[in-house]
Amino acid sequence: KVSAYVIFRFFYFVFDPADSAVHMALEVLGWIAAVGIIVGSIMAIAQSDFRRMLAYSSVAQIGYIVLGLAIGNTFALIGAVLHILNHAFMKSCLFFIAGGVKWKTGEHLIDKFTGFSKSMPISMGALLITAFSMVGLPPTAGFFSKWYLVLGALEADMWIYIVVIIVSSLLNAIYFFRVIEQAFMKKQGKEANGETCLVEIEEKKCRLELPATMLIPIIVLGLGVLAVGILNGPIVEQILQYSVLGGGAYGL
Repeated sequence: KVSAYVIFRFFYFVFDPADSAVHMALEVLGWIAAVGIIVGSIMAIAQSDFRRMLAYSSVAQIGYIVLGLAIGNTFALIGAVLHILNHAFMKSCLFFIAGGVKWKTGEHLIDKFTGFSKSMPISMGALLITAFSMVGLPPTAGFFSKWYLVLGALEADMWIYIVVIIVSSLLNAIYFFRVIEQAFMKKQGKEANGETCLVEIEEKKCRLELPATMLIPIIVLGLGVLAVGILNGPIVEQILQYSVLGGGAYGL
């Protein structure tokens, strides 16, 4: 994400984006980003390992950032920089959850997440919020960065990029629904993660929630996903717009 911001600074502050060579480079970058977004999302669907799913998802998420840089107008650049912030919260939270689940249960396959909403309610609650943000549902952070990217593509009359964002969001929904379905909609059997788990009789024995030292970062990041979404207006107006001041095809 830092490297994406460095690319932005070079293209829009060191070089002249109006230069034909720079303009062509940005167009090529935009198409590479669009392909990366779709391919990364499709590859994420194909994964059975939760960690690999998140890794391929990151390819698509970085693609959103690069797409905003390639479009290059004010809305798109704000969307790109905002998505850098959003992705830091979203993916950090998800990888903390993945690590916590692996540490506590030894599991990393999606089809082994069955019933985790009961045994790890706080962790799975944070996962649910973050998944909504990855898909781009309001009022989470992911919705607003994608919204700015769509506005930027609309202003630049780049309809293909709008289609890419919408299609990739639907693909996001598909692969995260698999995790949500396992964790929230399917019930554990009597044996859960190596422990005897009589769900209806002694549910407390099935509690596998992470210790506070691991939960606190997850909770903070999950709440951060909501906070950045709800407070996106002040964040953009008072902070992010200055990071793109002077950049872009239209300026601010």
